[in-house]
Amino acid sequence: MAFATMLAWRVIDFGWLMGAVLRNTIMAVKWGTYYLLKASTTDAGYVQLGDPISDHNCWERPEDMDMLRTVYKIDQQHPPWI
Repeated sequence: MAFATMLAWRVIDFGWLMGAVLRNTIMAVKWGTYYLLKASTTDAGYVQLGDPISDHNCWERPEDMDMLRTVYKIDQQHPPWI
């Protein structure tokens, strides 16, 4: 999500220079925001799709990966520090 954050800052700082691509840039920032909203509920958050070690050792597109893609849930029973 660092990409969406950096893109949002670019719109804030340089949006007036973007011209015709400003609309597409704002849509990309909205996509990232909606993704984060869908990944959380009022009592839980879903984070870290996949295993960070095996993911970073794989140089394929995410849609071509055939390894286990685990989703971790953070809630009262599964706090982030355990």
